[in-house]
Amino acid sequence: MNPSSLHALIVDQHLGELSPEAAELLDLHLARDPAAREEAHRIKQTLGVTAEAVLRHTELGRVMRETGTPRRLTWLPLAKAASIALLATLAAGAGFVAGTQQDHQTPLPISTLVSPAEPSPRKDSPWARYRIANERSNGTLQIVRVDAHSR
Repeated sequence: MNPSSLHALIVDQHLGELSPEAAELLDLHLARDPAAREEAHRIKQTLGVTAEAVLRHTELGRVMRETGTPRRLTWLPLAKAASIALLATLAAGAGFVAGTQQDHQTPLPISTLVSPAEPSPRKDSPWARYRIANERSNGTLQIVRVDAHSR
């Protein structure tokens, strides 16, 4: 038996959450395996110490409000997260559908889409700088490295 399954079964048995059949099978396994029996003993001791600490220091295990009623889990944060995820999914799907339904015209040449811009002022930086140059002779664009010392 894998150790994490053994731990979970021992905790469930200690809390009385195992079915009688599962408890019987666990007891049979513990009777046949001395290492598992020793591990079960250590887990039960730990659970006992924890229960005693919670009983002795009730602030550690506070599960009741001042009125004495059990706390209720609030699902509001989970509902908000789910609604945000749903909204994002719907928006992405709508954008995809809108993008695929556009008229597919012949694309414009990139030289008409890129306007020649004034180069940004030079800065002393260890990083290389590049700009897009329009080759007028054949109408293509080239990426040209801007040398920091050329100005």
